[in-house]
Amino acid sequence: MPADVTAPLTRTSLAEQVRERLREAIVCGELPQGGLITEPVVAARYAVSRAPVREAMLALERDGLVTFDARGRARVLELTPRVFEELVSVRVAIEGLAARLAAAGDVAELAAALEENIRRQGEAGTYRDLTRLDVDFHEAIVRAARNDRLLAAWLTARSVFEFWLAAAFRDAELAVAPRTLAVDSHRRLLRAVASGDPDRAEKAAVAHITRWRTYLPAARPVLPEAAR
Repeated sequence: MPADVTAPLTRTSLAEQVRERLREAIVCGELPQGGLITEPVVAARYAVSRAPVREAMLALERDGLVTFDARGRARVLELTPRVFEELVSVRVAIEGLAARLAAAGDVAELAAALEENIRRQGEAGTYRDLTRLDVDFHEAIVRAARNDRLLAAWLTARSVFEFWLAAAFRDAELAVAPRTLAVDSHRRLLRAVASGDPDRAEKAAVAHITRWRTYLPAARPVLPEAAR
């Protein structure tokens, strides 16, 4: 579930809580692509000192959602065509191998989990629900590969993947296009992985990811002049 941006913060991990709230604000488009994120404003918004804000923004930089310019100012990542192509290339390398390894193992438990995920995708009521389920589907396959280094590589790309999916889904008609597309395409990938054929699974994963290029026009950023 997304973080409640109005709930009081506790002392357990202020930096982590600030990170999660900023992350959700970025993914949901509340903070515009390319826009500045200033420590004093964030600190005042969440009634915390600037130290946890600084730590949170450094963590978001590691997630790929925040960049720092030459003057040290934090900005929200811009989803440019170059970022998109880099993301596709990384996902092909990671998820193609992950699907191969997952298909070579015990696929029964994975297939059941993916089937349940697809069922929930078909019932998703909001674009954020669909986005989370979509990302979770792919992460389940990566985790089923049982390769810690592969999982670590996936986790470095996950946030940007989720950011892009949310941007692509946000303004679409959820009742038809994105949900139907997600369900149908993921079911094809599920069948390939569940077949137990590593070659088929890898090819299906690569095809699924590269077919995702059709989302590029929908997710290109349209920045307000003030944020350029």
